[in-house]
Amino acid sequence: MNELAWLALWAALFVAQHLGVPSSGLRPRLVGAVGERGYLGLYSVVSIVVLVLLIRAYVAATPTGVVWPTYELLRWVPLVLMPVALWLVIGGLLAANPTMVGVVLDDSQEVPVHGVLRITRHPVQCGILLWSVSHLAANGDLPSLLFFGSLALVSGWGMVLIDRRRKDALGESWAAFQSATSLLPFVAILSGHQSFNAREIGWLAPALAAVAFVALWWGHVWIAGTPVGVGW
Repeated sequence: MNELAWLALWAALFVAQHLGVPSSGLRPRLVGAVGERGYLGLYSVVSIVVLVLLIRAYVAATPTGVVWPTYELLRWVPLVLMPVALWLVIGGLLAANPTMVGVVLDDSQEVPVHGVLRITRHPVQCGILLWSVSHLAANGDLPSLLFFGSLALVSGWGMVLIDRRRKDALGESWAAFQSATSLLPFVAILSGHQSFNAREIGWLAPALAAVAFVALWWGHVWIAGTPVGVGW
C-alpha cells in the first residue's frame, strides 16, 4: 500500500476503536473477559499504538490532493483557536472531570459543576475538536482531511456517546448535570444556565496553556515538519 492508503487505514481503525468498540456489544464482552480495569488498560494501550501509527502515517504522507483552497487568512485560525484548545485540554485534565475515562459515579451522586466544566462539560474533547478543526481550516490537502478529520470525528461524536452512556448509567443526576452545562464551549454561560468563575478555574491551567502554545509555535517545524508560517 502507498502512504495515503496506510494513513486511511490507521484513520479508519482510530475511528472504529474510539466510536465503534465502546458503543457496540464488543465492550461488555471484553469487560466480562478481562474486567473493567483490564479493559481500560487494554483500550489505553491500543489507543496509544493506533494514535502513534496514525501520526507517523500522516507525517510520512505527501500533502497532495487539494480538497479546498487555503488562504493566508486561514493560517490565523489555529493561532486564534489553539490557546483556547490548550487551555480546555489542560484545564480538563487538571480538574475533577466526570466525563473522563475511568471516573466512577453512581446514580445517587450529584455531578458537580465547577471550574472549566462551567464552560463545557467535555473540556478535553472540546479542546481536541478545536485543535483538529482549526488545523483542518489551515490545511486543505487530503492527508490532513484524513488525519484531522478522524480526530475531529472522534472528539465531536465521542462527546455525544459519552453523554448517552452517562445518562443511561446515572439517570436523573446526569440529566441535571447536562441541563446545567453545555457540550460546546461557553454556550451554557451565554444562555444563562451557567456563570463564569475565574477563581474556580485558577491560574495554573491558563499559565500552562500559554507555555505550551509558545513551545508549540516555536517547535512546530520539528514536531509537524512545517513552520507555523505566520508571525515570528
